Amino acid sequence: MSASSPCISICEVEDGRCIGCGRTETEIVEWRDYPEDKRLAIMDRLDEEAANGGWLAADAFDAGAGRRADA
Repeated sequence: MSASSPCISICEVEDGRCIGCGRTETEIVEWRDYPEDKRLAIMDRLDEEAANGGWLAADAFDAGAGRRADA
């Protein structure tokens, strides 16, 4: 049986969360060690967060969002 995973292969961490799946850095690192019931609980939390607008800032994908003014 394969382990459940919310990974969608967009693996980039910003502000401590993956912008693809929404997991925290700790959840990503420890994922393989979690029992299936914990993985499913995290995936339920991620689904709920997505249904409520997600965890990213509303302008996260706007052109220039997150760029430093001096960059």
